[in-house]
Amino acid sequence: MAPDTHRAVATAALAAASLGHARSLDRLSQGLLLLALAALLVPGLGATACGLLLASLIPAGIQAYHAFRCGLDARLFDHWAHHWPTAGSQPDAELHAFDQALAACFGMRPGAPTPRLLDDRARGALRLLRRQALALACQGALVLAALVTRIA
Repeated sequence: MAPDTHRAVATAALAAASLGHARSLDRLSQGLLLLALAALLVPGLGATACGLLLASLIPAGIQAYHAFRCGLDARLFDHWAHHWPTAGSQPDAELHAFDQALAACFGMRPGAPTPRLLDDRARGALRLLRRQALALACQGALVLAALVTRIA
């Protein structure tokens, strides 16, 4: 395996492993969502707490979208990490072919997408993971604020 291919495999494997944490963030978000929905069923809930709990549904939806995208990217990077070590594999050519297939699938001009390097793809995928974590933090803060207003 050429050094460039070895680096590409390592980058893809690291990105896939990092994006695998999106699943645990999603499970935590689902737990917070269930807590918020259960709290909404409590009689005598104040308007402020109810509003905060309803507002927590927005970052929960945003988090779910990012979790879905991270899951797709994790599977894609995992595929590349396992596929590229084969003899004769050329990551740059395969990434370009992937871009062409993606453009054709979504009806874009075949030559339109500019080639993206693997490092740029990995950074973009990890940005998705950070956005997912940020949405989870917002969701948690809103649920916590609702619970604090209920207690106080």
